[in-house]
Amino acid sequence: MSTLTLPKLTLLQWLGYLGLIPFVLLPLLGAAGLMEFGRALQLFQLYGALILGFMAGVLWPVLYRPKVPGRRALVAVAFPVVSLVGFALMTPSQALVLQAALFLGLRLFEYLAGVDRQYPVGYPVLRWQLTGVVVLMHLLFALAW
Repeated sequence: MSTLTLPKLTLLQWLGYLGLIPFVLLPLLGAAGLMEFGRALQLFQLYGALILGFMAGVLWPVLYRPKVPGRRALVAVAFPVVSLVGFALMTPSQALVLQAALFLGLRLFEYLAGVDRQYPVGYPVLRWQLTGVVVLMHLLFALAW
């Protein structure tokens, strides 16, 4: 009889996967009626903007190099700002689609700016996995709204 062994995760991997919990749980709570749907949406959007800001901030050590143009730093900080402006000016569904695009855009920006080469080998795989789930949950929440 074979036994199932789970892969060992690093602390950073655990933190990344645990960070998905609000992205998965809030839409489910709203859809199940365990939380008022509008409140679940509001918390989801707030958490999304917070994580966009966090992820953009994580880029600063990599972007803070003399060879890297300052416009890359401006692009990085624009993600959470655009997200917040979207919530203020768009319908909830539109803002969710915008935020999904911002998460995907931030990941593509990391890739194109060479951030993947600055981090350990497993980083790009983890980031693509996390981004995929976050984008999917945003689009599903937008459809449900």
